[in-house]
Amino acid sequence: MKLQTFHWNKIDTFGTEHFRLVREGELLRGSGKVAYEEENVLFHANYVLELDAEWRTRKLKVEASGAGKLEILSNAEGNWFQPDGVELEELNGAIDVDLSVTPFTNSLPINRHEWEPGQKRNFEMVYVDVPHLRLYKVLQTYTFLEQKGGMRMFAYHCRDFESLVYVDTAGFVIEYPDLFIRKSDIPAGEFDRIR
Repeated sequence: MKLQTFHWNKIDTFGTEHFRLVREGELLRGSGKVAYEEENVLFHANYVLELDAEWRTRKLKVEASGAGKLEILSNAEGNWFQPDGVELEELNGAIDVDLSVTPFTNSLPINRHEWEPGQKRNFEMVYVDVPHLRLYKVLQTYTFLEQKGGMRMFAYHCRDFESLVYVDTAGFVIEYPDLFIRKSDIPAGEFDRIR
């Protein structure tokens, strides 16, 4: 068993996440505990995301204060199901999930592929709006721009939103400008901008 832990802070509002990734054989299990402010209301969310060895989502469980619980399953081939086996046909075609409260899910499409500078890829994603626990299928685009030392830079696009995303060589987010920053990577003197 291999364990990795990260702490991310929100930049645009109050928020923090403690994240753990456990690798057990062919299974990866990511879990996060999130405290987050939205529209001046503080909420908590916990999630567990199970992935196969190719970083394809197999199961997601999310619990958010005030909104209840959500669980969805995937066959890793683009088909999604409720725990009782009912197929969620509106999500068909998506391999990855994107949870609004964590930068970890940016690692999924990045780590499923080898990248060359300038390479652009489109992904259908199951977007999970937390804390409301609404599901949407969305198209997202990642373009690998460059690598500098131990950091890779991607351009990210989804609907009318665009941003850069900085990840380490293992594909984990270091900084998602204006949204998230990994706590251990915050330069000295920069803590003031994290509320």
